[in-house]
Amino acid sequence: MSDELEKKRQQKIENFKIQYDDDFDVDENEVTIRGGTARDYDDNIPVNHATNENILDEYNSVQSEPVSTGEISNSDNMSERMPAQNVSILSSYSEIPKESTYTSADKSALKAAKKADKKRRKRKAKKNRTIFRTIWVVMVLFTSVMLGEYIMVGVNDLLAVGREESNTVEVTIPKDATLSQITDILYENNIIKNKGFFQLYAIITKSTSGFTQGTFDVETNKDYQALINYMQSDMNRTDVVTIQFTEGMSLNDYAKLLEKNNVCSADTFLSKCNSDDFDEDYDFLTGIKNASQRYYKLEGYLFPDTYDFYVGEDEDSVIRKFLSNYRRKTYRTKSRVEGFDKKVTIEERAKKLGMSMEDVVTLASLIQAEAADKDDMYVVSSVLHNRLATLKTGGENENGEGGLDYLQLDSTVYYPYKNEHQIPASIRTSYVSKYSTYKYKGLPNGPICNPGLDAIEAAVSPADTEYYYFCHKAASGNEPAVPYYAKTNGEHLANLEEAGLL
Repeated sequence: MSDELEKKRQQKIENFKIQYDDDFDVDENEVTIRGGTARDYDDNIPVNHATNENILDEYNSVQSEPVSTGEISNSDNMSERMPAQNVSILSSYSEIPKESTYTSADKSALKAAKKADKKRRKRKAKKNRTIFRTIWVVMVLFTSVMLGEYIMVGVNDLLAVGREESNTVEVTIPKDATLSQITDILYENNIIKNKGFFQLYAIITKSTSGFTQGTFDVETNKDYQALINYMQSDMNRTDVVTIQFTEGMSLNDYAKLLEKNNVCSADTFLSKCNSDDFDEDYDFLTGIKNASQRYYKLEGYLFPDTYDFYVGEDEDSVIRKFLSNYRRKTYRTKSRVEGFDKKVTIEERAKKLGMSMEDVVTLASLIQAEAADKDDMYVVSSVLHNRLATLKTGGENENGEGGLDYLQLDSTVYYPYKNEHQIPASIRTSYVSKYSTYKYKGLPNGPICNPGLDAIEAAVSPADTEYYYFCHKAASGNEPAVPYYAKTNGEHLANLEEAGLL
């Protein structure tokens, strides 16, 4: 019974065939069974009969479920039902391997797909490059056109091409103006037409600073470089203020006049006049040894004259104009005078008298403040020289009169104020000037005003007299002041009474 059953099973196995389409390309030695492999009978693979039933069951299950995308059937025309890449061929009922492998058709298809994808990517990349290059070329052309137009317009503006001719515009440059401010001012006044190109030119030529504060009359047909040069020079400013400083004016008078004409601040000016900021450039200032005892260090050295200033000019610049003029007149100007074989300066004449230039200027300031006119200056100078000479004799002269070493000049009593009314009320009754020649012997600590050249000349060339006193009858109407001189105190009292001063 079992032999008969065995035969029937053997017969079923031998009759079991899997047909496949002639178009399939199947390796004759290797086939796939639901993801596994089996060898052909010619490979002498031992047959495991114990698994025959399992193989048949597997075969039966294959008939009813798909393998991948195809199906397996025991039909005689199986090739019509399953695609080539999923054909499974049963050639043995030996043990079925567990790992799956790709057929040659699978590998070829995968390779072809990869190749096709690579070609597609290349075509897409080529297309993208073409689009990018097109856009890039368009942008370059557009930029070139715009840049060319910008440069052309800028160069025309740089060279003043197309600007109005013979037209002058007044512009005012603020103090410490920036390039941006300068550009805005020029543009708003239609002097330039291209702000960006002007700034670029200024940066390239390193002309971004150094513009002069002030007012200018600017011609609109100037090129960029001419505009820059024009506004960097004080010589082209139109906001010039001409001020005359008369002989005998004090520093306080100078400060008020400068501020009134909008040249500089009065307080800042006075502060600068009491500093050492100018000593390095003006050697004659180093001779001032008692600066701490003076009200203003530079009093007497700001030579009175007519000067041109700019509105808003720097205080240092203002003071240097005064000091330079003083140096020129007293240290560098030479003249021929009696007693010298050649032309000499005032400094050289002071040395012959045994006087320092500090003493000369101080004495000149007293002469300037006291004398009625130029001729009177030389006599007043002689009176002061005669009194100063008594410092060696305790203040006594040859007539036995004493106290002559006190110069007793009214002009020194209230300095640095001109009169009693200018003294602040809080200190008016107790105020005593440290320059007062009624309280202190000899010359005061410094000049009380800024003397002119005539007073300085008189200080180094006093008249030859024996006078120790002088006074003046005040001028009235068309009548000038009348001077009186005396050798003795008695004569002086008589003169005071005649002059209406007693």
